[in-house]
Amino acid sequence: MAEALMSQNPNARPKHFNSNIQEYIFVFTVMMAAASTTFLQGVTVMNTATIGKDMNMTAAEITWISAALGLSSGSFVLFFGKTADLFGRKIQLLAGLAFLSLFALITSFAPNGISLNILLGFLGLGTAAIAPPSVGILFTTYPPGRRRNLVTGALGCGNPVGFVIGSISSGVATKYFSWRASFIVVAIFFFIMTGMAFWTVPSIPRAGSLRRMVRQFDYLGTVLTVIGMAIISAALTEGPEEGWKAPKVIVMLVLGIALLFCFVIWENIYTHPLLDPSIWRNRDFNLCIICVFFGYMSFITNQFWISLYMQNIQMMTPLTIAARILPQTVTGIIWSYLGQALLSRVTGTVVMGVGALAYIAGAALLIFIRQNTSYWALLFPSLCITVMGADFQFIAANLYINTQMPEQSSLGAGVLQTAMRLSISLGLAVTTAVYGTTSQTPRGILDVDFPYERAYLCTVLFAVVGFLVVLFMRIGKQDGKPESGKPKTALDERPRAGGEYSDRSSGEHDIGHYHEGHSVGSSTLSVNTMATTGSQGSFFPRWSWEDQDQWIDKYYREPKVVYEVCIKCLEERRVVVQESGDPDISEQHSPRLRQSKRRENAIEV
Repeated sequence: MAEALMSQNPNARPKHFNSNIQEYIFVFTVMMAAASTTFLQGVTVMNTATIGKDMNMTAAEITWISAALGLSSGSFVLFFGKTADLFGRKIQLLAGLAFLSLFALITSFAPNGISLNILLGFLGLGTAAIAPPSVGILFTTYPPGRRRNLVTGALGCGNPVGFVIGSISSGVATKYFSWRASFIVVAIFFFIMTGMAFWTVPSIPRAGSLRRMVRQFDYLGTVLTVIGMAIISAALTEGPEEGWKAPKVIVMLVLGIALLFCFVIWENIYTHPLLDPSIWRNRDFNLCIICVFFGYMSFITNQFWISLYMQNIQMMTPLTIAARILPQTVTGIIWSYLGQALLSRVTGTVVMGVGALAYIAGAALLIFIRQNTSYWALLFPSLCITVMGADFQFIAANLYINTQMPEQSSLGAGVLQTAMRLSISLGLAVTTAVYGTTSQTPRGILDVDFPYERAYLCTVLFAVVGFLVVLFMRIGKQDGKPESGKPKTALDERPRAGGEYSDRSSGEHDIGHYHEGHSVGSSTLSVNTMATTGSQGSFFPRWSWEDQDQWIDKYYREPKVVYEVCIKCLEERRVVVQESGDPDISEQHSPRLRQSKRRENAIEV
């Protein structure tokens, strides 16, 4: 149980850890697992030009070196957020880390560019598998308090720290051996991470029915969104080389858009959609997602193009490039904790706006970089400013979702992570199209800086779109409390073992809590993963044909009757509480529940 992992004092070290060293290793492991996509981006970006020359790759294939990671990771993060609670978060984390170690080793032996990009797609799949359980374990281990705030700040530092660790390790390996050695280093790194996770990560009982999850999972929705995004990204990257009027490019664009349109329709029809359409009813949430999407798109594409510029135009080694990007990590850590402190003093809209302006300013500075431009004049301030945008918006959006959307924070956090990952592939596809088209113009042929200048200008436009979205936001101060004003307790976050019964009508039992406003406390079938973080209970009618108010009158006014649902097999029993306080199970495992077509909608999981 989660409460067994927590100390009575929320600011004390959790009971699971025998020493501070073990706790520090745990936090580092969780931080790097959550930032694994950015870590691998650092590895690949440093070697993009080197790999392209070694394998005689086209411009489109070179772009896919980075785009494949974001596309596969973003497409599957919601799926793995659900499986983490069914297979067990520690088991999935260990399996994902081992998977990454194995495929990083295989990637080092890739014979050509196409196989390399396919293997990088599998690495993105591994990052999607380890991010949800790592964050879930962290929030389950630490109760609300100052200590959790500190480790949450460390989690926010993961992206800049991960990128620099990846870039430096890759740069050193490439300098003394080859780019293939950098993936061997990655394999060793994830192997060590597997051992650290096995030692430090607490075991949490899994909950839920694997058979039910497999039966209900939205396979068609997953296929539609993955293939649709892949085809559109391929069309945008092939366009500059094949020509935008080429039948191949036109067919891919039309087919990709059609698949995504079918995905939207399917999600509104299917009973258990991969992306519940109800999440989009929150206006400020929609604006947050759009703002973060375009801002992060600007941030990551700038990282790609400035690294490629230093490799191809300024002829720098990967290690030198990594050293030049290092200040971004230091400032990123500072901005992360500063942004967390600001959110309790100024509105979330202001923090999001400052982040958007930082994206614009940092990207604009890159436009003026030339071959002989001083590093300290433009690139250094650009790196320090843009990371402010990434940290501020990430923290503000996450805190808004978890405190002001308690009933849908599970899905909201997953959507945010999906948007950030998909923005990588889409941003690289668009800027590659701009770069490729510009480089074939007369000016682009004569001036090698001109295509990069247009790519940077494109990232400025991404950031401007994000800022315009901020103007319509209405996000207040984030004090860490949900709108109801009632903070969550460790009991609200505890996971359940399979077969435990969920009380859905009594307000007196410790499993299902009846709160003001007819809200049932979280039963937490999906507890605190990146796709399911901070979820609180919502009211659902007991049967799909019953009106909400009638259900409250009919069942909540029977204080001696308790209806329980087995969260493992979904069968129901009716418990009558006697005067002595002993329950009498008068109806056990009612077959009627099995026959109900929409029985899951009657259960708060």
